[in-house]
Amino acid sequence: MGKKRNWSNNEMRSLTRGEAMHYYSTGQHYYTDRDWYIWFLGNATRYSIFQTFLWKYGNGEMVSYTDLTRTEKIGSQRLKIDSIKATIREGLSLGYIEAFKSEKDKRVTMYSFDQSILQEVTDYCFMMRRNRMWESASFISQYSTETTNKELATAGLKKDWLDSISKFISLFAITAKNAFGEDQLPNVVPLKEVDKKRIS
Repeated sequence: MGKKRNWSNNEMRSLTRGEAMHYYSTGQHYYTDRDWYIWFLGNATRYSIFQTFLWKYGNGEMVSYTDLTRTEKIGSQRLKIDSIKATIREGLSLGYIEAFKSEKDKRVTMYSFDQSILQEVTDYCFMMRRNRMWESASFISQYSTETTNKELATAGLKKDWLDSISKFISLFAITAKNAFGEDQLPNVVPLKEVDKKRIS
């Protein structure tokens, strides 16, 4: 267990509302009625497998049965092999999963998303990333408390994380000014420009 925090009633309300906002934002996309979305996210086992498929595809890899036996669902429960096999068979028959023979060992079958759904899965991922960005910004600026924001800032004091935020803020500032005009957003300044002003 990490640091034990003591929250006030106001902070508890703020954080529980923020988590509910996140849950609401997960349904804000174009694919809520798509069969692949309903199937993959319809129960805990398929949802866990979906996350493994996303992770492996993002790393340029295919999914093996070994990967799936290491996959965990809520409660840190490893997926059972019979459940995995039945789910993969169903995914193949529905056309959501594609099977390939391993280049290293032709006896081994590997799996990935079927090409027919890959564009929609990717667009879903983009909208989830967008929603998290909106939801996080909205929470911090409107619904959080000073104490919670300080805790979040302390939790994020890692150089690579700060570098990522700095890069995003600089990109966002340039994009915002191009979209709305230099005069409309005088307080939105890329961080590199701020650094130059400090140096001068």
